[in-house]
Amino acid sequence: MSAELEVRPPGAQPFRVPIEPVPFLIGRSPENHLVLRDNRASRAHALIRRDGDSLIIEDAGSRNGIEINGIKLESHVLRAGDTVTFGVEESYALVFHPDADSGGLRKLRSMLEVARTLAGSLSIDHVLGAVVDAAIDITNSQRGFLLLTVDGALATRVARQAGGRSLPLDDLNVPASLLNQALRNRSELLTMRFDDAHNLVDTASLNIVLRSVVCVPLIKVRATEMTETAVVGTIADTIGLLYMDSRESHAELTSTSRDLLQSLAIEASFVLENARLLEQERKKLQLEQELNIAQSIQRDLLPDAAQFPTKGWLTAAGLSIPPRQVGGDYFDLIPAGPDRYDIVMADVSGKGVSSALLAGLLQGAFVMSTAEQIPPAVVCERLNRFMLERTHGLKYMTIFLGSIHRDAPMQWANAGHCSPLLIKSTGESYELVPTGMPVGMLDEARWHDAAAQLHPGDTLLLYTDGVSEASRTGGEQYGLERLGALAIQYRASSPAELAKLIQGDIAAFTQGEPQRDDLTLLVLRMNE
Repeated sequence: MSAELEVRPPGAQPFRVPIEPVPFLIGRSPENHLVLRDNRASRAHALIRRDGDSLIIEDAGSRNGIEINGIKLESHVLRAGDTVTFGVEESYALVFHPDADSGGLRKLRSMLEVARTLAGSLSIDHVLGAVVDAAIDITNSQRGFLLLTVDGALATRVARQAGGRSLPLDDLNVPASLLNQALRNRSELLTMRFDDAHNLVDTASLNIVLRSVVCVPLIKVRATEMTETAVVGTIADTIGLLYMDSRESHAELTSTSRDLLQSLAIEASFVLENARLLEQERKKLQLEQELNIAQSIQRDLLPDAAQFPTKGWLTAAGLSIPPRQVGGDYFDLIPAGPDRYDIVMADVSGKGVSSALLAGLLQGAFVMSTAEQIPPAVVCERLNRFMLERTHGLKYMTIFLGSIHRDAPMQWANAGHCSPLLIKSTGESYELVPTGMPVGMLDEARWHDAAAQLHPGDTLLLYTDGVSEASRTGGEQYGLERLGALAIQYRASSPAELAKLIQGDIAAFTQGEPQRDDLTLLVLRMNE
């Protein structure tokens, strides 16, 4: 059987020695197998001999004798964990370990348990708990805590005690500010002893009695390739620490223990980084779901192109192509009797679900104003009040509203929207410029109606800035001039044909460059 003594010298780090040969001599004399460098120890103080499968420690006729677990004895059959002292205070202490490999095997089992937990657990706290349990075993500590940096301060995430039992998160009793200070001052393994001779802080004021503390910083990791993990090593990149302490014995900090602790710290850091990436991915998926919902809302708000008139005194065609993100574009054409159509095109500021929902609000207001034949400028004023009350100026909307009459001029108002183009059958073109500012910006804003006479063969082209500001690589924009030239050139084409021509020309211009805004068009033709 192989055995060891864990030697705890006064004022120095503990170490281990094998009990060999046997008899194993202990004392102040250099001839001993274990030399006690304490003048109060006898030259030949004690010896360890074998009796069958047992090891027995005996007093070798020393001046102060030996004590086993605090009891003075002449001889004693050694058992695991027995502590041997030499009759004087603050001197050597020896802890008996019957199996020389037990410490290493225990640590190996702890690391294997962490690996097993990493492979089989879906709970981050379960994995971090296994890491803390392993750190307690490796250092032979009584308690272990994992603390994370939150808003520049340390907060306890996991609290454990020896034996794999949980502790309350507030059981640390050591101010996190003290640990944070130590963390800022040192980036390597931190070791502190809180015994009478090596007191780093006033433990009495902290109401704790600790003999040793071990802290290991958790360093931010970055997965670069499957075969490589980068560790960001500056103290500014620490994300927390592993903390172990003991009230009864000094922590074991052999070189192997230090290496294992550093490995554990990296594993914990990697787990936390994976958790951060998973949370990031979860939020990304949630955002994608919200965008899909918003895109569905937008599609449902837009009119069915098949319902647009393709014959009669007014024909029309429209389209709206959303980008990767949803926006707040809306357009519609509603018959308000045999000789009148009401039209609307709007663009809500920003993107996302909120803009799509505000565009939905406009649909209700438009349908109501059509039924009651409310003048366009009055509709703008009512929308302005509503948006200011609900969005407090954080959202605004550009909008063009018009009523096209068969035998009378078109009545319209433009609230800061892109100027529609009126293409005359003769090839002349006019812009229907804004008659007021966007709605939802200022309470005192006012709008007025305008009139425009449409004759047979005239084309009215409404669009949003996703058309005029469509851009290609380098930032060049499609522009109103190019749009107008194309509309004039093909003014004899049907609304559906002209809409497709404009869409194709924009696609050729942008050359596949992703766009940031909706491409929305409404083309209307006055007929005989």
